[in-house]
Amino acid sequence: MAAVEPRLLKGFRDFLPAEQAGRQTMLDAITRAFEACGFAPLSTPAIEYADVLLGKYGVEGEKLLYRFLDNGGRDVALRYDLTVPLARVVAQYRDLPKPFKRYQTGTVWRAEKPAHGRFREFMQYDADIVGAASPLADADCIAAGILALEGLGLDRFIVRIGHRGVLNALLAGLGILDTGLQLAVLRVLDRREKIGEEAVGQMLSELGIFPENSERLMRALNEGETGLDFAMLSATDAGSQGYAHLSRVVEVLRRMGYGERIRWDLSIARGLDYYTGTVYETTLLDLPSVGSVMSGGRYDTLLETYGVPAIPCVGISIGVDRLFAALVELGRAPTGATGPQVVVCILGESVLMTAVGVVADLRRAGVRTESVPEPTARLKKQFEYASRRGARFAILLGDAEVAEGRAAVKDLATGLQESVPLADLVEHLRHAISEG
Repeated sequence: MAAVEPRLLKGFRDFLPAEQAGRQTMLDAITRAFEACGFAPLSTPAIEYADVLLGKYGVEGEKLLYRFLDNGGRDVALRYDLTVPLARVVAQYRDLPKPFKRYQTGTVWRAEKPAHGRFREFMQYDADIVGAASPLADADCIAAGILALEGLGLDRFIVRIGHRGVLNALLAGLGILDTGLQLAVLRVLDRREKIGEEAVGQMLSELGIFPENSERLMRALNEGETGLDFAMLSATDAGSQGYAHLSRVVEVLRRMGYGERIRWDLSIARGLDYYTGTVYETTLLDLPSVGSVMSGGRYDTLLETYGVPAIPCVGISIGVDRLFAALVELGRAPTGATGPQVVVCILGESVLMTAVGVVADLRRAGVRTESVPEPTARLKKQFEYASRRGARFAILLGDAEVAEGRAAVKDLATGLQESVPLADLVEHLRHAISEG
């Protein structure tokens, strides 16, 4: 058989222990923030029936689905995000208590062109509230996301908040009433930061939007909260209601002490079709080129696609891979455990059973511990193994130590060695490790 070249598909990555440990530390910090805000864990499959996912993301989004026939001939697809699977869960399990607050992290797939900070396989970490129409729910999701980023030591970031209802009202005020055309315009606006206003104007012109209307729209988007054109806004009831909802969300977040973290930005469109209300994106001020690291919004009608009466839903999603890559670039990436804190060196087969008992006791106490793989190796080789594994301490156990009921503990960082009673060994090492 010919040898197979080991290689990766473009847009996919391996994470070796050092990086994965840092990623796990980041995930743990996000979990703490979401649980502090009352969200509970949920897990859903990586693969769904294709019809469960279709009709939710828009034409452009659905082109990116990894869709195929499985071995049973079933039409299936890898999940594109974690939001639609959540909607499927709520539609399937009708007796879930409402409001239902869940967090979930998992891998998603999109068959798009890889770029800086953009991959075909990546992780998201979401928090959503199902069954609450109040602006407090929107604010709670945004607050949970802010708390997560702060928990990672980030300070310089802005959550820009807009509203699809307000944006649609502005379009209606310009005479853009066709739903399909509105969605097309929103997709163009969603690319505004990437391609610039001049390119947006050109694309809007190609959609049949008159230049004067494009300029008026850009003016309304740029002027923000204080310069909003209420004549355009009052074109629909949804516009005025959306403005009131958005204003309340912002007011609540300011009262929570997040005023400096948020910014009113009606240009936020979000490319997915299922958004109906508040929408938001997050920019790292020191690294804006990576795009939004945390985004989301309200999607009150998504459940209707499963034959369920409309249930208000809102959520936020952290792009795990994009955020971690940004933290690495900023020199702020967290680290994590990649090996033992303690290695037990075994000086002869006669003390093997005592040594493995020490290993087990330390592990039960929460100390990352392992023994050398070859008890018959020379002590120098055993020390080299402990150093190579990154351990801070080596425990030396030989016949003399066991006979005395003691162990030699060597600090591999300082070279200092001391004799410790076996009965006190666990507590001694826990204290030494906690002292750093």
